[in-house]
Amino acid sequence: MSRRVSAAPIPPSAAPAAEDARDARALSPAENADLCAGCVRCCTYVSIEIDPPRSAWEYDQWIWVLHHRGLQIYLERPERWFLHVEGVCRQLNAAGRCDIHGRHPVLCRDYDPRTCERRYPLSDIRAWFREAADLEAWMQRERPAHWRRLVAWRRDAPQAPPVADALAARAPAGFVPVESLAVSAAGARRPAGRPGREALPRRSAASTRRASAGRRAG
Repeated sequence: MSRRVSAAPIPPSAAPAAEDARDARALSPAENADLCAGCVRCCTYVSIEIDPPRSAWEYDQWIWVLHHRGLQIYLERPERWFLHVEGVCRQLNAAGRCDIHGRHPVLCRDYDPRTCERRYPLSDIRAWFREAADLEAWMQRERPAHWRRLVAWRRDAPQAPPVADALAARAPAGFVPVESLAVSAAGARRPAGRPGREALPRRSAASTRRASAGRRAG
C-alpha cells in the first residue's frame, strides 16, 4: 500500500539532514511531531496498488471507478498503478494529532516524515487521473492500441438499459398497501383445488335452521 500523493514540496532548508540514516520507527514522538507540524496530509487519504490494466474490460472497469466521486488513479514509473481514495482517518483529532499514537498501525510507523511528499517532489508520478475523461484522453495519447481495443470492445458489447431503468419497468405502478400484499401471499400459499373461504357459497340463517331441524328429526 502506498501513502503518497502529489503535494508542493517545502523549501530544501526545511528538509531533514541527509546523514540521518535511522529507520522511521527509531524517530521519537517529539521528532515526529516536529517533522509533521502543520501538516496532516498523509492522514487524509489511502492509496492501494492495483494490477496494471491491459485488456479492454480492465480499462473499462477503472474508467467506471473514476466516474465516482472521491476515487482517483495515478501511475508511477515504471508501471505501477494505484487507486487513490480521499478519506480522513477517524483517529485524527481536531488538533491534528493521532488519538491512538503509540498503538497506531505498523504501516503508519513505517511512513517516514523525513522523505514524505511534503518535502520532496513525487518525481515517480507519470500520470494522474482524477476523472474518467483523464484516463480516456491519456489512453488515446499514450496507448492508442489499447484505446482502439476498448472502443471495439464497447461497440461489440450488447446494449442494455441501466439496471435501475430495467427494474422500474417491472415495478408496480403506484403504492401497494401492505394488506394487499398479505392477501396475495395467502392466496399463493393455498393448495391447488381448494377454494378460499371467500369463494364458498354463504348459507342463510334460515337454511341453517332447517338443516339443524332435519338432523334432529332424523
